[in-house]
Amino acid sequence: MFTQSEENYLKAIFHLQEETIDGVSTSSLSELLNTKAASVTEMIKKLADKSLVDYRK
Repeated sequence: MFTQSEENYLKAIFHLQEETIDGVSTSSLSELLNTKAASVTEMIKKLADKSLVDYRK
């Protein structure tokens, strides 16, 4: 089970992923979700710890 925030991030990643072949950047997620880049990075790391996304610096 996921938190609402995790679901929102996963949906946003899915949406952005359809538009690019290079992966989704934290800046594009930050812009789409209207949140700070540092918050996006923190959530992406949490999702990566759950093996839901691949995080690359």
